Amino acid sequence: MSENDSNVIHKLNSIVDQLLSGKRKFNFDLGDIDSIEDERLKMLAGKVVTLAEQYRDCYGFIIDLSCGRLYTESPRMNAFANPFKQLHSELRHLTWQIQQIADGDYDQSVSFSGDFSDSFNKMIGSLRERNELSELIKENELLFRSIFHTSPDGIVMLDLKHNIIHASKAAYNMLQITEKTDEKILFDDLIHTEDISNFTSVIDSLLVGGKITVFSELRLVTKNNGKSFWSEQNASLLFDSNSEPKGYIIILRDISERKSAEAQLLQYTDELDESNRTKDKMFSIISHDLKSPFSALLGASSMLVKEFDRENINVDRIKKMSKIINDSTVRTFDLLINLLDWARMQSNKIEINPEQLNLNDIITENVSIAQTNATNKNISLTFTTPGNYPIVSDRAIINTILRNLISNAIKYTLQNGYVTVSLASTGNMYLISVEDTGVGIPPEKLEKLFKSDSIQSTPGTNNEQGTGLGLDLCRDFVNRIGGDISVQSVFGQGATFTFSLKDI
Repeated sequence: MSENDSNVIHKLNSIVDQLLSGKRKFNFDLGDIDSIEDERLKMLAGKVVTLAEQYRDCYGFIIDLSCGRLYTESPRMNAFANPFKQLHSELRHLTWQIQQIADGDYDQSVSFSGDFSDSFNKMIGSLRERNELSELIKENELLFRSIFHTSPDGIVMLDLKHNIIHASKAAYNMLQITEKTDEKILFDDLIHTEDISNFTSVIDSLLVGGKITVFSELRLVTKNNGKSFWSEQNASLLFDSNSEPKGYIIILRDISERKSAEAQLLQYTDELDESNRTKDKMFSIISHDLKSPFSALLGASSMLVKEFDRENINVDRIKKMSKIINDSTVRTFDLLINLLDWARMQSNKIEINPEQLNLNDIITENVSIAQTNATNKNISLTFTTPGNYPIVSDRAIINTILRNLISNAIKYTLQNGYVTVSLASTGNMYLISVEDTGVGIPPEKLEKLFKSDSIQSTPGTNNEQGTGLGLDLCRDFVNRIGGDISVQSVFGQGATFTFSLKDI
């Protein structure tokens, strides 16, 4: 063996040692292989060099793979790289799948290798579920926003201190407030002062009483002009992720029209009830009070006719029958006048005709008209405060009030009693009083004298009959011209009726 061949063998042995030691960079300079004389050694040297070069190229390829440089081209015709080419391909496919997953494709299925693929596919499943949940949350959020902002009812969300944290468009329009992120609006400030305690108790019942939803009707006040309106409110609690209360959600509905309709219906009901009471009272008067005087008229006139058929006419009997007829006619006429006035008053057909008057003349005239009845019972009827008392009012209405009060005073005063009419001035108002020394009014009747819906008719001291309408007429007429009427009485000692008048 020549010395050159011996050096080649030594170098080849060094190359093999470097390969076996796992070095990436090594020296395998054999010089000119073609100069090797031994053909077998030349062939061996060529194979060792090729092996070393493939090892070197494969080592660099593996290092690139380990560093994530997956787009490095794999060495061609390299036996060392063959096992890693499949890994290279799978890693590139895995990288593509990861990119697809990152872009939201959760239908990928990783088949890289055993446990790694299982873990990766579990992660994909979790991401898929999270994505489905996220999509569901988005759909629910869109649905909530759609309902929240398109609902005709106002929706308001409050914190636990009742500050508005969010409100629907309908609520902002209803309450006339603008959405400003830097402005805190306390919902309590938008509630009518008379209803705030009701709202507080309703809201507190959610926190303390354990109720899920509470309902209330209360008045809200718009922020811009302070105009109030009736609202229907359904309130519920809002909870955080730990199921702890964090605020309230309130659904508002403007029910002003409904409240107005209810009030109108209630008014109609009251008017219908009043109409029925009026009808019942009218029928009662017609059936009771008209029957009695007409019976007297029929009886007295029948007896009067029979008396004229007698041969010996009894003048005293005729006078007696004539007086009965006259008294019944007067009473019936008074009843009809009161009944007609009362019916017109109930149907609001009484017209007010104000004119310049002197109360002295009107009182004097009514006292004069009532003197005959007072004289028949030997009662002293006087007007104690004559003078000049100008007023703009309705003559007929004042006459009706005075006529009924003076007539009642005479009716319930015993023989030799006193009835006094007096007048006082207080500012721009007159007070007219009719005082008598009669039987007075029992306390149980005095209390409801101007309030009762039933007919309160009591016979007079000479058994005079009445309609029960006189005081009702006085009350209604006085109220109609802007005055008031009251009574003071001690049972057994008389009564004083006082009514007020002013310019109308």
